[in-house]
Amino acid sequence: MSEVPAIRGRLIELASHDAAANMAIDEALLNSVAAGAPPTLRFYGWKRPTLSLGYFQPLAEAMAWAERTGVSLGNTGEVDLVRRSTGGGAILHHAELTLSLTLPMNVSDTGAREATYRNVHEAIASELKVMGVDAKPFRTLGTGAVTRMSFASSGASSAGKRDEPFLCFQRRTDEDLIVSGYKVLGSAQRRTKGALLQHGSLLWSVSPHADVLPGIQQLAGRRLGMDQLVHGLQRRLKAMFEIDWQLGALESNEIKAAKQIVTQRYGNSDWTSKR
Repeated sequence: MSEVPAIRGRLIELASHDAAANMAIDEALLNSVAAGAPPTLRFYGWKRPTLSLGYFQPLAEAMAWAERTGVSLGNTGEVDLVRRSTGGGAILHHAELTLSLTLPMNVSDTGAREATYRNVHEAIASELKVMGVDAKPFRTLGTGAVTRMSFASSGASSAGKRDEPFLCFQRRTDEDLIVSGYKVLGSAQRRTKGALLQHGSLLWSVSPHADVLPGIQQLAGRRLGMDQLVHGLQRRLKAMFEIDWQLGALESNEIKAAKQIVTQRYGNSDWTSKR
């Protein structure tokens, strides 16, 4: 019989929230774990389709994308708009599985941060393989794959790096997971003194607001069970990080902190338009 890992962590089950709340909860968890709360694994979804801008992306790029695609942005539109605290390209959150992993960690431990990033993606790829979906890191595909995965022109941005697409899922980095030439998983990290947050988006199904990006159900050609994937990931991340994930919930102080963060940042138009 295998031993139960010595470290106990908190598992927050899959639930949907609005855009500002999702971002604020992740930030509250980062601060809480840094202050001594247990490692936390959280799965979540989105109450409304949401475009999340990378921290450094100009708001003008989102407006230009919306004009090109005919998508109406904002609380009164089809798609909500929020600015993340993490970098990278914009993400259209809709029919996806989002997860965040928050771990106590020394911010200077670069090797641990890189290992965390790679290990989470490895766990997701392994569980997808069990479900019959072959997902591989972009770094393993070789230069020939780059041509097959050329970026769609509708996502290109005129600002920022030359020819870099606006949408994150039309960009490629080494650890991104690729299925049949399409990116299906990307993640980002944020560090604070004493803790690391990694959150990532797995495209589950195509969104009508970004129909150039198929989800894993379209790429697999059949319906897949999200519950199966979530439960499998819990087991893999338990073994990988030696953390025994115990079902839990946000503490009252974390809920209070998240509400304050919504007001200060993610639900505040000054934060969204800061660039």
